Amino acid sequence: MTATAVRPKTAADAKPATPARRQIIPAGQPLPPQPSANEISPEALAKVNEIEKKAKKLGLMELTERTCKWPVGDPATEDFWFCGLPSQQGKPYCEAHVGVAFQPMSSRRDRRR
Repeated sequence: MTATAVRPKTAADAKPATPARRQIIPAGQPLPPQPSANEISPEALAKVNEIEKKAKKLGLMELTERTCKWPVGDPATEDFWFCGLPSQQGKPYCEAHVGVAFQPMSSRRDRRR
């Protein structure tokens, strides 16, 4: 009685894993819409304007996990920079920019009326 040899599977026999499809965004595309001035409370807007005078104006490669990553300006121009002030713990932005970025849904809905 002869036993048939079981051939081990090789990498060539295995099906390649299907990579997850990601949306490709070409470089130079505009950033998603930022809140307009009428969607931001006057207090938060005043605070942002004051903070941006003190901003460190960092480039992308200068950012760390502890710096505010709020983008300012058009990424396609030389005048584009990131705030760079110390970020709030667990947030990507400084206190002033957190106040603009993370607004409760109810307050945004109320301002549109």
